[in-house]
Amino acid sequence: MALIEIGGSHDECLLSQLVALRTSGCKVVLVCNDEIQKRNPHFNDWVDEWILVDFCSKAWKDFMIVRKMMRDIKKTGAKTIVFNTAQGGIVRNAVLLNLFSKTHFVGIIHTLRKFQGSTTQKIIFWKVKRYLLLSEYLLEQAKTDGLEVDYFYPLRFPSSELPDKSPLSSLNITLIGGVENRRKDLAGFIHLIQADNNANFTFLGKSDPEKEEVITFKKELEARGLSERVTLYDSFVSHDEFNKVLDSTDAILPLIHPKSPSAAQYFKNQIAGAMTISFSYKIPMLLHEEYEHIKEMNAASIYYSNETFESAIEWLFSHKETIFQQMSAHPAYQVEVQEKRYLDFVLGYEK
Repeated sequence: MALIEIGGSHDECLLSQLVALRTSGCKVVLVCNDEIQKRNPHFNDWVDEWILVDFCSKAWKDFMIVRKMMRDIKKTGAKTIVFNTAQGGIVRNAVLLNLFSKTHFVGIIHTLRKFQGSTTQKIIFWKVKRYLLLSEYLLEQAKTDGLEVDYFYPLRFPSSELPDKSPLSSLNITLIGGVENRRKDLAGFIHLIQADNNANFTFLGKSDPEKEEVITFKKELEARGLSERVTLYDSFVSHDEFNKVLDSTDAILPLIHPKSPSAAQYFKNQIAGAMTISFSYKIPMLLHEEYEHIKEMNAASIYYSNETFESAIEWLFSHKETIFQQMSAHPAYQVEVQEKRYLDFVLGYEK
């Protein structure tokens, strides 16, 4: 079994797949770049063989690299290949080199836009006809004529040795990822936290201090005297730091609001990473009431409007333990359940 991530992202989807495949008895080959290998040393426990690739900007060189990559995979004896990000020119070239191969291919799609038509994606569909999405709701919305599609949640994340939680006097709310207006309603955030005086907020991802939107956001916070309540990181967040912050997090705030740039990005075509983090760590989400119709998030969500954010936080503070127990008992939020879904789909063709 070969698992390929040819880009530098979506690491968060890999560990669930590696563990599921290895514990099912598969030999696992992981194909990725040097950067992914270095920042995920915990993968070593689950990878039998690494194939490291480094693509460049010149198409003809990339094609030669893909050809060597596919030859190296063939030498491992892998009969199934999973593309962790099943899109783009590199995957297309891999498909073209294997049109008549007996190798079985599966792809993970991160946005429904890939089902809406592009020449590159149509070529990929010639060979890769089985796909996993990362959300049940997206599966219900997807138009996938001629393709076999299902979903799973990649809920496994590296753990860290952390001290026991100590009682905290304030509420800690975490936003997964850095400051980026395309993914989060930053203007809406400024409005929300002005209405509440009892919570601290952390953007758990790199907020590039050289980007104009980050500079502007910091100035807005400072002008309103909110800087001390908002924590930002200006570099990559390590797994240990990630777990440390989540260990003291009371709620996750996706910060996706209707009629904002974030709404064009999320829940329409793709799911927010905050959802799988919430399900995995059993941390409730503060979610705008516009998205209450998405049933898979109901058991994890406390809903608010622009006018009710403060009262939603107060309700959360008094019901945290109940929500945690509710999430812990919810079958769909269990790692083992989701990894079985993954295996049933990826290996199901062999039955």
